[in-house]
Amino acid sequence: MTAIAPLPDASTWFDRTTAVHRRSPGTYGLQLDPSWSSLTGIHGGSMVAMAVRAAQDHEPGRPVRTVATSFLRPGQPGPAELRIEPVRRGRSLTTLVVALEQRDRLVLTSRVTLVDARPGESWEKLEASDVAPVEVSIPLDPPAEAGLVPHFDHATARLDPAHIPFSRSAEARVGGHVRPLEPRPIDEPWLAMILDWFPPSPFTRLDPPTGGVSIDLAVHLHRTRQALRDDEWLEGRFRADVSHGGLALEHGRIADSDGTLLAESFHTRWTG
Repeated sequence: MTAIAPLPDASTWFDRTTAVHRRSPGTYGLQLDPSWSSLTGIHGGSMVAMAVRAAQDHEPGRPVRTVATSFLRPGQPGPAELRIEPVRRGRSLTTLVVALEQRDRLVLTSRVTLVDARPGESWEKLEASDVAPVEVSIPLDPPAEAGLVPHFDHATARLDPAHIPFSRSAEARVGGHVRPLEPRPIDEPWLAMILDWFPPSPFTRLDPPTGGVSIDLAVHLHRTRQALRDDEWLEGRFRADVSHGGLALEHGRIADSDGTLLAESFHTRWTG
C-alpha cells in the first residue's frame, strides 16, 4: 500500500471539514463541522477520518492499515481535541491510541495500526458484483428532513434499487456506487469515512430508522488510489446478516470499478 501525501487543509470541502491542527506533539485541535451532523450528533466516519489524519501526522510516511474505533458518546458541532498515546513503534509497525475529547468528555477512542510496505505473500479473490450497475441505480435521496443528515452531502452516490432503506426488505443490505463530491485521491481518511457513510444496512429491514447507531467500527485499508476519472465510480456493499440481543454486525466493502477491494469494515450497530 503506497501512502498518498495528505492534501492541504483547503483543497476540498472534505479536507477542510476534517482537518486537524497540531498544537503540540501528540495533541491536535479540530472543529466538528455542522455539515457532518447526522441523526445522532456528528457523523462517526468523519471523526474517524480525523483520527486517521492525526495518526498520519504523528507517523509521517507510514501508511494507516487498520483503525478500530469505539464510539462512547455523540460528538457535537464545535471545537474538540485529539490526543495520541503511542503504544509501540517497531521497525515497520506502529500502534497508536487516538482519543477524541470534547468539553472534557471522551467521545471516541481509536486504535490505529500503521505498517510500512514490506515483502510478503499477497492474494486476492475477486468476487462477482451483486450490485446493480450504476446506469440503473438511483440517486441517494436523503429524507425530507435533510437538515438532520447533511453528512450525505459530502459524497455522491447511486443506490441499488433492490435494497432501499425503509423498504422492509427481508435482508439488511444496502449497496451502490459512490465517488467523492470533488476530485481528490481515494486516500486513507476518505476511505475510513466512506465505510460509515452509506445508509446503515439495518435500515432496509427496520422502519422507523433503527440500527444506525454505531457502537464499534473496525476498518481495514487494503490500498489507496489516485482520483477517479469523470466516468469512474467505486462500489459499496454493506450487509448485516446477524442481529442478536440488540446488536447487529455489518460487514462493508469498498471496491474499485474492476472489483479490486480497497477497504472493508466490521460495524457493530444497535438494533434494540
